[in-house]
Amino acid sequence: MKGFDWKNILRFDSGAVLMILCGAVLALKPDAATALISVVLGWGLIAIGVGCLISGFTGDGFGPIFTGALALLWGSWLHRNPLVIASFLGTVLGILVLTQGWRGMGEVLRRRRIGGFWVLTAVVPVVEFLVGIRLIFSPMSASRMVLSICGIVMVICGICSLVSRYKVTKYIPEYDGIIDADE
Repeated sequence: MKGFDWKNILRFDSGAVLMILCGAVLALKPDAATALISVVLGWGLIAIGVGCLISGFTGDGFGPIFTGALALLWGSWLHRNPLVIASFLGTVLGILVLTQGWRGMGEVLRRRRIGGFWVLTAVVPVVEFLVGIRLIFSPMSASRMVLSICGIVMVICGICSLVSRYKVTKYIPEYDGIIDADE
């Protein structure tokens, strides 16, 4: 057996380890992850705004100046208020869940008028409606939940990647007679 091929280990395993670490940060500190995403997005918008302003002042007209000013203002606002994206997305998720519950309650009422079985089917739409109302008034909890779930999934995927890599390399027999196409 040959020695470790550190180049391949770093190339294949570093992505899985990075996924595990990022997933752990997302799962354990979802607010910090949201703030980091907002700050990076803010800096990106600031850079785009500066680029558009330079382009506009060098002769491309009023459009790039206006776009650059908007991007610069929005980026600086995001940089100063990093959790606003999480709050906004949590509110949007609450509105979506609330409308789904409302639609489901309409379906339950229609089943009741027709005479079908409706008592147990009314539970899910009522719960959706109530959860939607809670998410609208507490949007950060939705953001935390979604990012925590994404973090857990990233950790599981990273572990599965490492396990499958070592399982596959364990069962591949080494054969020195393989002809490499690059040589």
